[in-house]
Amino acid sequence: MDAIGRLWIVVLLLGITTPVFSHVTLDYPNGGEVFVTESTITISWHITISHNLLNWDLWYSTAGLGGPWIPIAMDLPAGSAAVNSVHTHDWTIPVEAASPTVWIRVRMDNSGTDYLDVNDGPFCVQSPAPNFVRGDTNGDETVDIADPIGLLTYLFASGFLPCLEAADGNDDGQVDVADPIHILAWLFAPGSPSPAAPFPDCAADPLPESVGCEASMCSP
Repeated sequence: MDAIGRLWIVVLLLGITTPVFSHVTLDYPNGGEVFVTESTITISWHITISHNLLNWDLWYSTAGLGGPWIPIAMDLPAGSAAVNSVHTHDWTIPVEAASPTVWIRVRMDNSGTDYLDVNDGPFCVQSPAPNFVRGDTNGDETVDIADPIGLLTYLFASGFLPCLEAADGNDDGQVDVADPIHILAWLFAPGSPSPAAPFPDCAADPLPESVGCEASMCSP
């Protein structure tokens, strides 16, 4: 085969293997970002090669590029089909999307071949930090005698506490008998140190420890 024949084969192969990811580009998020569930972000993408555009589809995956892909929005209005035209969609991130590796896929729906793109790398979606008042072990938003009693019940009578961070009265990263003692001292021994932040107002732990908190105990 002569050089011209080989050249035509290369051109043909390049045409066959041109990826479906080359006609639309996902711009944001594009990898490395960190978001929180139930927050809203603006997904953006632009057209690199114009087609007879019908609409747009968006999905996300927390399981990798192989999916499964969960719909974000389907049949979004086509808008401009011009090259470099930017398209956006506001997405309120669902709690189910919490994952250290999240991918987004955009599809250009055309009258002919459809084209796709995904973010260059995964981004992270975290659950929001729970809110509580330290020392308020029963979640009634008041630190009183009922809280060390409930904490002692948890420690010695197999009680249940939904937020161990709230029970860690001295904020040493563990829940033990020192915590009800700390709370009782603050309640009944003037001059004793108060529970550590967040206290006395409801908030997230500024220095979260490892004891855990299954759910928010209050609203700021």
